[in-house]
Amino acid sequence: MNNENILSARQLMILIILFSVGTTILVVPSMLAAETKQDAWISGVMGVGIGLLFLWMYVKLAKMYPDYTLFEMNELVLGKWLGKAVTLFLVFIAFVLSAQVLYYIGAFMTTQIMPTTPIQAINILMITFVILGAKLGVVVLGRTAEIFFPWILLLFFLLVIFVTPQAQMKNLLPIGEASIMSLTRASIFMIVYSYFPIIFTFCLISSDVKFPKGFTKSFLYGGIASGILMIIIAFLSILVMGPDQSSRQVYATYALAKKISVGNFLQRIEVTVAFLWFISIYFKLTLYFHVAIKGIASLFQIQNHKSLSTPIGFIVTVLSLVVYPNAAYTHQWDVLTWVPLTFCFGFVYPLLLISLSYLRRKRDK
Repeated sequence: MNNENILSARQLMILIILFSVGTTILVVPSMLAAETKQDAWISGVMGVGIGLLFLWMYVKLAKMYPDYTLFEMNELVLGKWLGKAVTLFLVFIAFVLSAQVLYYIGAFMTTQIMPTTPIQAINILMITFVILGAKLGVVVLGRTAEIFFPWILLLFFLLVIFVTPQAQMKNLLPIGEASIMSLTRASIFMIVYSYFPIIFTFCLISSDVKFPKGFTKSFLYGGIASGILMIIIAFLSILVMGPDQSSRQVYATYALAKKISVGNFLQRIEVTVAFLWFISIYFKLTLYFHVAIKGIASLFQIQNHKSLSTPIGFIVTVLSLVVYPNAAYTHQWDVLTWVPLTFCFGFVYPLLLISLSYLRRKRDK
């Protein structure tokens, strides 16, 4: 196989980091603060520790079927018709998630940065770049992520350095006040937003694109790195803004960036920090979009899945305008619907594939 069609271990790790951070960095810090107050960073640590166990399960599944995509695993393990039904369910989820992430981008831009710009214009512009990324392929996407990743780290460290002088240690006190149930619920938010969706990365491989040999370390290191980034953001939000203000912010990280003030002359630079989110969200949206078009191609036996990019992009754009009718619905979905939904495809589904595979192999022996 041509090495140009193989994702390197570093590229895969970077894609997993960006995919895990994505929209998570926008919503999770405020959720953790709302549930556990000043102990938000503790629930973040718990979420990362438990999330790594699920990543280990995903790696186990990938090693059992190293040359199969997620859609091919469905038909191989579950049978043709049941497998296609599960694939259809995953395609539907990828459609909805693509529209939701696109909505997040438009809503953030029109409420925080460009309030007079129609959200339709933002969504159309963004989906154009997503379609271009889907047509260029996964390997090009991985190389692009490798180029942008150092700049993302630089902006993140600048955020940490510039906002640290405003930290107040008293905002962390008293430590350990949150109950076990509160910590558990908060860690579940961390897991379902950061780690369960990583199962979709199995759809990146195909007949001409494979995971690297050291993909186990890519998954684990990527999961650890993204978790550390989220813990730092939650920790800084509590230190600088306090638990109450952090929990009330819709975009806690952006509100944290607004606090940057160096010598009364370096101010209002939060837009440059927002560049960090735009890049990570772009890769998350493109990966979801890639899953949707590859799933449809698998269902209808279409050889060139890239030809579906433009029509599917139009559908996702329209869906993004209606997927969240209002802010109250958004909150209800994130808390009441998203958690059990991700539990189904992030835990029950891979566990079922692994269990059935073990039973089948034992029967064959």
